[in-house]
Amino acid sequence: MRWGDFEHAAAEIAAAGRRLLTGPDGVAIGFLATVGDGSVHISPVCPIFCRSSLFLIAVEGSPKTSDLRIRGAYALHAFLGQNDEEFQIAGRAAEIVDAEERADVHGSVRFAAFNRSDPIFALDVDRALWVYWERVGQPDTKAVRRRWAPAS
Repeated sequence: MRWGDFEHAAAEIAAAGRRLLTGPDGVAIGFLATVGDGSVHISPVCPIFCRSSLFLIAVEGSPKTSDLRIRGAYALHAFLGQNDEEFQIAGRAAEIVDAEERADVHGSVRFAAFNRSDPIFALDVDRALWVYWERVGQPDTKAVRRRWAPAS
């Protein structure tokens, strides 16, 4: 499902995810994991929130581009937040070829380092994990794990 549908289905988890992915400068950043020919690739990326979707511009010829084109599976993890709060989504990526949609994504980019001819992928959300800690710094500190996946 697209990011906007995820926000509707799991508003609190999606809000935490957007907050943890987006830095103070408004640029989202995280680590993308993909699987190649038996190898796992992890890359820092700048996901792009545009309309009600989440996108990624990938450098043509990079391992992540090949992985996303061939297998489509990904996991995206935000940088750790305060008190080691974390957020991760996983799902399938689909390459965007529609010129109007590509132009919309380019218009939403909040950083300069990209090539307009590079592939753009829409990141569908199949599952999410948000972890935060209760009673931080106390003897009974504990992790709270909130998971989401659409009902089958």
